[in-house]
Amino acid sequence: MRNIDIAISGIKRAGRWLQGAKRALEDKRWDDVVYCSQMAVENATKAILISLAIDFPRSHDISDVFTVLAKRDDIPKWFRDEVESISDIIAELAELRGLAGYGFEKGIDAEYFRDYAPEAYTKAEYVYKEYVKLLEEIFNVKL
Repeated sequence: MRNIDIAISGIKRAGRWLQGAKRALEDKRWDDVVYCSQMAVENATKAILISLAIDFPRSHDISDVFTVLAKRDDIPKWFRDEVESISDIIAELAELRGLAGYGFEKGIDAEYFRDYAPEAYTKAEYVYKEYVKLLEEIFNVKL
């Protein structure tokens, strides 16, 4: 299987996570919004890295590896200009993932994420759309 085929599968999976985040937002399941938003960003980021044959650690926060894209001439300038802000989003959501998924162990319930959940979804949606645009431009595919 080619890298772009794997990347397309990954970006589609990220889209399903994003859809789950949207539904969780509609249902006011605030912790699920954060968790699903993080998973959407993680899957989509790994899809981009796979498409470009960039190795990454098997961890949730791959923001450090992602920053190499800012220096690559084969990446469109519009995207290179977004790398730093996207990298910050990757790290921010990865930091909250565990708490969103397992906060109950510390006595944290869904309400803890009430104010942040819409922001998490908005950030994930932004990252996802930028990645789709990038894949479509670089690889001449329609997603």
